[in-house]
Order: sequence, then structure tokens, then C-alpha cells
Amino acid sequence: MRNMSELLLIALALCVAGMAVASDGPHATSLTVTAECTTCHADHHDQGGILTRYTTNALLCQSCHYTGNANNTLPVENADKAVPAVDGYHHGFEVPAVNVAYGAQLPLNTPMSLRVMSGNLVCSTCHNQHAASSTFGGTPRISAAEKRTALGSGTMVSGGTFAAASGSWYLVEIVGAGTQATATFRYSKDNAVSWFGPIGCGNGAPVSLGADGVTVTFTGGAGAFVTGERWQFYGSYPFLRASLDTGDNATGTKFCRDCHRSWTMIHTDVETYDGTPRSHPVGVSLNANGRGYDRAAPLDGNGDPQGGGGDDANPTNDLKLDGGRIQCWTCHGVHYADSNTQTEDQP
Repeated sequence: MRNMSELLLIALALCVAGMAVASDGPHATSLTVTAECTTCHADHHDQGGILTRYTTNALLCQSCHYTGNANNTLPVENADKAVPAVDGYHHGFEVPAVNVAYGAQLPLNTPMSLRVMSGNLVCSTCHNQHAASSTFGGTPRISAAEKRTALGSGTMVSGGTFAAASGSWYLVEIVGAGTQATATFRYSKDNAVSWFGPIGCGNGAPVSLGADGVTVTFTGGAGAFVTGERWQFYGSYPFLRASLDTGDNATGTKFCRDCHRSWTMIHTDVETYDGTPRSHPVGVSLNANGRGYDRAAPLDGNGDPQGGGGDDANPTNDLKLDGGRIQCWTCHGVHYADSNTQTEDQP
């Protein structure tokens, strides 16, 4: 039987030898962002655990996720970790997993509990960097398109709402020169191994890339688009290690409610106050069990109905419900949540 070191070396060799699969989302091999196994892992003389190149999990993630990285990554800086009631807009990382003041306990979910490192919650406790799956929920993201050549003056903007089953890189290449009205392009989802197209550039209107919910919009006149011009971008889910909270507190899936289970309460817990700290009900619907003290639907941050009428057109302050149920994420954001309902959370 092979030992663990041999298996890890074989896994690294296989990954380096071939392209990363589509489910890797942005943690994949592209033409210019060589995020292969060896970008994060070292088969010998590693500095961190599980043969990683950096001493801590956060440093490994921050080696790409830093302010100013030109490859459209989402910065996660130490200075932006939230201190409740003080400042910050990222959930804590590289902090103790057990914190009585915030009702935090060790996760019961096995994959998450195995990634509490030296007693600390780290990025990989909650995120699985190798699986950007839609099944675990979370808001998908389409990155800004990055132009990889400088052959013409035309522009291409990525857009749409990502709806594929798993994350993917997209490579777009002009194959027929011309204007936004006459040029044609093709696109690849496997690093130029295979292609879809050719497709017309749409004359300034968004062009759909299959059933993934992704669109591209080309803008440019005479001579703008030259054969061989290329752009790249990705669509991805947030690499969650477990499903976001859904359903009731007894039988539903638990993510926030796993570590923060001591704060998981329903209406009856709050109504029968006995002097101990209480928390807002979660896992129940508005006006649960016939109670009449909730609105039929939440209002927006400016006091108007969400999604219409006087809505402030800021989707980041909308209170989201789980099939009518209130969950932790109804009110709280984990990353890039500035806790100001009048401003749009960035990026």
C-alpha cells in the first residue's frame, strides 16, 4: 500500500501534467494565470501544512487575494477583519474558533472541523478552494474581463448572472476581424483545448455564451477587432465547504448555525426570556405560527419595499429569505459587508 507522501506526490504530478478541471473556477490554469497545484503546493520543503508554500493558510490565500492584484482577485486583507461594533467587513480568520463572546464553537461538520488549524478558524475552514459548486449556495460572481493581447482598440466586457453548475474560466478570441457589427469570435472553457463558435460580436449588444448565464459585449468601430485578440475572465461560486443554512434549526442544513449554534433560537425562545442572553430568531418564517408582529415582506434600507416601487436599486442591502425563512445570512454578510444600508457593498 502506498503511503500518504507517495499519494500526495502522485496527485501533484497528475495535476501539473494536465489542466485543472472546470469545477476549479478561478483556481485553475489559464493562459497567463498559472494556478496549478504547484502554485500553492510544494512536493518538497513546504512551509505550511498539507505541503503548502506559505506558513499559514491565510498567507497562502493572500498571496493572490491582495489589494492591487491585476488578475481580478478579491482582496482579503488582515486589516479588514471585522471587530464587531467597531470596524471591518470580513468575517474573522486566523482567529480562535472558540469565542464565547460571539457564541462561536468548533464546527460539527467534519470537513470544516478538520480544518481548524492550531485552534484557529482559517480560510479553508469555510472554503474548499477546489470546488466552486452551485449546490452549496452563495452568490455567484463573474469577474471583469482581462485583455491579454494588444492587437486592436476594441473592448469586451463580461456580464450576466453566472448559472452553471460549477465554476469555469472563459477564454474569448477574435477569429474574424472587423467592427462590433461584423467581427466574429470563439470561446473556450478548457484553456483552448476546444472551442465554441464562431459567433457574431453582436453590434454592441450582449452576446450569450451558452447556457451558463454569461454574456460578453463588444464595442469598437473600424479596425477595432483583430484576428487573434484575446480576453479571459471567470464565473464562479464562493467555494463553500458546506451548504449555506436552509430549512429549520432541527433538520435543515447548517453553515453559520454550525459554529454559532448557541445563538440559534426561534420565536418561543425569545418570548420566554429567563434572564440569559437571547438572539434574533432564525430558521423560522416571518409571522411563524400565526404571530402577527412581522411585516409580510422586509423593507429595503431606505424604508421602501424591496425590488420595486421606491427600491433604492442597491441589491447588497436587500434582506434575503430562505423560502420565506429567516437565516443568519438574511441580515449578515460574510465578506465585503460594510454594515451601512445606504452604501453598496464592494467589490
